[in-house]
Amino acid sequence: MLLRDLIEVNQKGILRSSVNFLMLDEPETNRELCEGFIFNYIHEKQTDSTAGILDSLRRSYHSVTSPNVHLMIQGYGKGKSHFAIAVANYFAQPGDSPEVQGILHQVESAVASRNPGLVEGLRAYSDRQHLVICISGDRGGDLRKNFLQATLHALEQAGVPDAAAVNICEPPQQYLTSLSPEQVARANTWLAQNNAPGGDLPGLLELLRNADTSAIRTVRDLSRAFNNGFPIDFQDSIDIEKILTDLIHQLCRGDAPRFQGILILFDELNYYLQTWIADEEAAGGTALQNITNVCKNNPSKIALLSFTQIDPGKRRDVSATAGDRYGKITSRLQDCKYEPVSSLELVLDSLIRAQPAPWPAFQQKWSDTLRAEARSAYESHLRTYRERGWPFDQFHTHLALGCFPLHPITAGLLANLPLTQDRSVIQFLGNHLVPFLDEDIEINGKLNYFYPVKLVKAFIKIPDDSIHHRSFAQLENADNPDELTVAQALFLYHHSEGKLAKKIPKTTKKSSPPSPASPAPASMLPSRASRKIARLFTTKKQRKLTLSSRASIPTNSKKRSTRNLAS
Repeated sequence: MLLRDLIEVNQKGILRSSVNFLMLDEPETNRELCEGFIFNYIHEKQTDSTAGILDSLRRSYHSVTSPNVHLMIQGYGKGKSHFAIAVANYFAQPGDSPEVQGILHQVESAVASRNPGLVEGLRAYSDRQHLVICISGDRGGDLRKNFLQATLHALEQAGVPDAAAVNICEPPQQYLTSLSPEQVARANTWLAQNNAPGGDLPGLLELLRNADTSAIRTVRDLSRAFNNGFPIDFQDSIDIEKILTDLIHQLCRGDAPRFQGILILFDELNYYLQTWIADEEAAGGTALQNITNVCKNNPSKIALLSFTQIDPGKRRDVSATAGDRYGKITSRLQDCKYEPVSSLELVLDSLIRAQPAPWPAFQQKWSDTLRAEARSAYESHLRTYRERGWPFDQFHTHLALGCFPLHPITAGLLANLPLTQDRSVIQFLGNHLVPFLDEDIEINGKLNYFYPVKLVKAFIKIPDDSIHHRSFAQLENADNPDELTVAQALFLYHHSEGKLAKKIPKTTKKSSPPSPASPAPASMLPSRASRKIARLFTTKKQRKLTLSSRASIPTNSKKRSTRNLAS
């Protein structure tokens, strides 16, 4: 049985930087972002993962008792905006669209068999479309204007461009009906001279009462003539609560509603709050509070998900005078607060997927081996995970089971080597792990792991004129093929920058274990190869340190110390 009969690698996964809501209007890019977003999943605490957050947001529309105001806090460059694009498409697009199908495939890849109910729930709900309004806080300015523009764009994209027309036309109507008799006469003269729609003031008012939004421009031009060249911006007067409430009643209620509900996605909330703190009125005053008011008054029909790098409740740059009002606004954003874990370990776990049919039998057969290899890596070689507070079961789940056939040390180094980055890891899986899947699951009765030494060629660029390059070239023709493998293990150890620890065998003598940054002892190598490789890879000073370290590490420890690095 080949590894590819048991394991598949998700090669559509991508990690994109500088993602924003404008990409929703670029069909090819938008589809690529949906098909390529790498969801993660943590069964023990689902809302620490993106798959769990998407499911939690879905549940906002299930019941009037379900929370519907959500806040996601995650550092810069961790994929918040990419996730926001996936969320927008899942709720706005038809369930059979390539965008939604791509999202569901990625969710299934991340969750696998650990929670089939979550996957099926998202798949069943995907046929219900929503009106999705996308706001970006980094646009600056008045939130009321940004909200109106985003709402009109969403309505146009959804094929109901006039749904908010009545509310939008109301402020211009109020302006015209407030004119004095003298201003009415001037207005009629101006309208006649400019061949304006409606012909006169009563005709213009009739257009607005019929929700003809084209008449708003005429009223704006008229106000410019009345105000020495300064037109009135009627967007400053819009009533967010009234617009959203009317849209809910008009589009989301009744026997055959157009939408299941409304979803507002507020990206870059932190930038907006900075603007609000600097100038509350210029930022839109209570606009954000107006949105949360509608959410509170219309449970199961509207939801808000905001994205920020910083917890709004922990800001320290709010003045004393604005503190109470700021606290009132931000406290309303945190009914459901998420701080999802973002790590390369979870990315690897999501990209490497076990086939559901053969996996249970494989896991049962090799359970002891998989756990033993994970235990050795966790306790002896990758001690950073214990320092970070990872319990062994979490390490075993994500790096031993979730990343097989990568050896747990390979997976741990991939996630932590200074020379690896998210995108290079994804390329590594496609270029190196996928071909490896053509090999047998077991060789000579032993589990066929992708061992860490294979990372040397994949990630660490060695200049042609370096001592390491010349040394590797010599060892490639060595009588003992193990010499090259062990040399690669030593090279990897040195370049791990302390991420990889040496396993120190128990001795009766008390001795201090060598530092992770110290030269690997030559006694870890086969006796005939030790001096040769030490000469090739170390300076005279390092060789003295190497020889002096033999007192604390027995010569026969080679297998125990390097077995997990090399096949």
